Amino acid sequence: MAVIVTELVTNACKYAYPEGRSGSIRVRAVAVEGQLSVSVEDDGVGFPGGGAPQGTGFGTRIVHAMAFNLGATLHHDRQHTGTRMTLTMPL
Repeated sequence: MAVIVTELVTNACKYAYPEGRSGSIRVRAVAVEGQLSVSVEDDGVGFPGGGAPQGTGFGTRIVHAMAFNLGATLHHDRQHTGTRMTLTMPL
């Protein structure tokens, strides 16, 4: 899980606030009813999802593969201003 969170934070650092813009990146973990949800979010320029990756796309592939190996789901909240990715898995 640490690798997934690190990759999501790294992506936010690289892409959320281009051209010297500043902002915050938040990591939140919540355990409810036997499920752990960890979200990484920012209020930057946003990530539309799909389409061509901004970089090589290797980090995104790592995140999806590791989430699959953990039996977790990865959700991209497209309604959030900026980008919010949430990983949910059984405890």
